[in-house]
Amino acid sequence: MNISPLAGKPATPEQERLLAKLSPQYIRSAELVGKKFQSIFTQAPGNGAAIGGVKVTARSGWFAARPSGTEDICKIYAESFRGADHLRRILVEAHAIVAKALAVDAPAGGDGVP
Repeated sequence: MNISPLAGKPATPEQERLLAKLSPQYIRSAELVGKKFQSIFTQAPGNGAAIGGVKVTARSGWFAARPSGTEDICKIYAESFRGADHLRRILVEAHAIVAKALAVDAPAGGDGVP
């Protein structure tokens, strides 16, 4: 599912830049559909390559958010281990988590987000 953190509006270049550099400290939630986060990645576990966004995992599913390379939108990818209705709930919560993270003003000095 491709979404903008601004409810259907295109993502600004600043939002895309922030999402690409987002660090776990800017994720203000601790749960995904009632399950505690297991991890928040900004690098691929296998090779350490930057994923250009963030991936959040929980016991019942996961989501990843990153800016599109071809459109002015932020993309959210998700998987549920419980079915279609649960996947829809993950996507709704992921949208809210990403929108909230992008609304946070980065501290001076670039602590995690330049």
